[in-house]
Amino acid sequence: MSDNAGGIAEALRATRNLPLFMTQAEAALDYAFQPIVDIHSGAVFGYEALLREFGRLGFGSPREVLDYAADNGRIAELESLLRRKAIAKFARMNVSEKTKLFLNIDARNLSAMQEQLEATQAATRAHGLSPWHICLEIPEIHERFAQNDLHSFVTSARDHGFGIALDDFGQGYSQLRLLYQYEPGILKIDRFFITSLQNDARKRLFVSSVVDLAHVLGIRVVAEGVETPSELRACRDVGCDLVQGYLIARPFTDITQARPAYAVQGDRPDRPDMRKHADLDFLEKEMARVPSISESGSIAQALDIFQANPQQTILPVVNAANEPRGLIREADLKSFLYLSFGRDLLLNPTIDNHLRRFIRPCAIADINAPLARLVDVSSEELADGIVITRAGRYAGCLLAHSLLKISNEARLQIAQDQNPLTKLPGNSAISDHVVRTGAGADRDRSLCYIDFDNFKPFNDAYGFRIGDRALILFSELLKRKLDMGRAFVGHVGGDDFFVGLEDWPRDKVARHMRDLRADFAHQVESLYSPEHRRQGFILAEDRTGRMQTYPLLTCSIAVMHIPKGVAIDNLDMLSNHIARLKQHAKAQADGVAIASIGTPLESQGTGAGRPSDPALRSTA
Repeated sequence: MSDNAGGIAEALRATRNLPLFMTQAEAALDYAFQPIVDIHSGAVFGYEALLREFGRLGFGSPREVLDYAADNGRIAELESLLRRKAIAKFARMNVSEKTKLFLNIDARNLSAMQEQLEATQAATRAHGLSPWHICLEIPEIHERFAQNDLHSFVTSARDHGFGIALDDFGQGYSQLRLLYQYEPGILKIDRFFITSLQNDARKRLFVSSVVDLAHVLGIRVVAEGVETPSELRACRDVGCDLVQGYLIARPFTDITQARPAYAVQGDRPDRPDMRKHADLDFLEKEMARVPSISESGSIAQALDIFQANPQQTILPVVNAANEPRGLIREADLKSFLYLSFGRDLLLNPTIDNHLRRFIRPCAIADINAPLARLVDVSSEELADGIVITRAGRYAGCLLAHSLLKISNEARLQIAQDQNPLTKLPGNSAISDHVVRTGAGADRDRSLCYIDFDNFKPFNDAYGFRIGDRALILFSELLKRKLDMGRAFVGHVGGDDFFVGLEDWPRDKVARHMRDLRADFAHQVESLYSPEHRRQGFILAEDRTGRMQTYPLLTCSIAVMHIPKGVAIDNLDMLSNHIARLKQHAKAQADGVAIASIGTPLESQGTGAGRPSDPALRSTA
């Protein structure tokens, strides 16, 4: 802050020259815009207006400007001025006609908001925009703000045609109650819950639960403050619809920087996703293109649609941007029609029987959502089905019979990608994990490949039933020793297992794998006969039919460590390194070998004389 700016602020506070403050605010204050984009396509959904140039008035933050106005009884006047400036600048941007402007409101001004809403509506129309272009963000609400004022504001804002967003969800006072009572169209999850979401199981559980709840209520979810590809991928995995943050774009004051779409690749490399394409094809086939009605339509139009489509039991309601606003059930209208003079009552223009009286919340999901998440969303609203959107616009409905098919398909996918014995993820999920972690250079990663030593002779001597018990014992040991929220555990097949670890120091991984191997060797002894336990080996035929002695079961573990800052997109190269490392692990006294990408392979112990590899560094 310059000395001159500081002097302005001190003069304003000392003299309380409010006309001067308003004049300088109009001349100096500006807005930056930060895009909010579709998390799947990157198409811009809207821009949040963020106050800038407050330093020119001697203030350190937008909050200080608003506090000064509130302390001097000018908060309503300042908000009206700022809203007009933001709308005028937004109207000059070269953006899609369906793009929204997100405007923050100050909760201290709720009681006087009626005039503000009318002024905002007038400013919107003066610049060739419609009220649905504007989404008003309800900030953190504290108990000291009257709930009656908030209720009046939300009701009036909807009557004026504005959208409602609940900002910084998870931070403010009693926001679950606000979510239930006021049913905002947009829910913005606070940055605290997005930071390192990919590494925090409790955050993922919280955000996933909030997303599912929001979707059941027909609310779209924005992930705020996304800054890394891993956070973006985690937000997409838990079902967020929209994303905002430095990873997508920083706020800009130069409106020529506005673009129609932004990259939302995350930390997955570009490659065909056959399952995603198959899911989309399946949804396109099952989705019913049910006729919809505008929220400004009439009850007569709704009755005509139901009459023209006898099999239709729900009627999706959309706004002028073709965004779902809820649905109307045929049964609700029929309850009036069955009354004497019921149709006349419904169609009588002198009675308060607006269409909105019959609009119910509905479950909403994007067409890119995984099938399993659609099943979760529909679990409580199966009778009505789910309204499906594409980039936020109404696309169709999944009705009850289609949801049953999707539920079966989701279960089948889970079964296909799960080892039937251990119930751990199988090869497809393991491959996806390796591809994703290999590309994510913002953290340390370790890929651990584990296979049993001397499993075949054990299986031959004790039979497949006891062999399966050994596999189950090991899978349960993995689950107990690893934090399943922060580790990926898979079963490649047979006696081969996989563990993926992120943000674990290399030394910690080494200690953990050695402890895992020792625990398994101790516990698996219980499957042997007392005689074999005493002698420490079994006799069994080798592949040529000759009797050999074999030590009791243990395992070998090869750990490929990928340091932070290194990205791997050559999977063939990675597979070759891992195959070589597995052989190296078998030769170690403790059965564990760890290699880091990027430095020469050092021969160790019984592996002396092995050829060097310029891409690996290995220690036993």
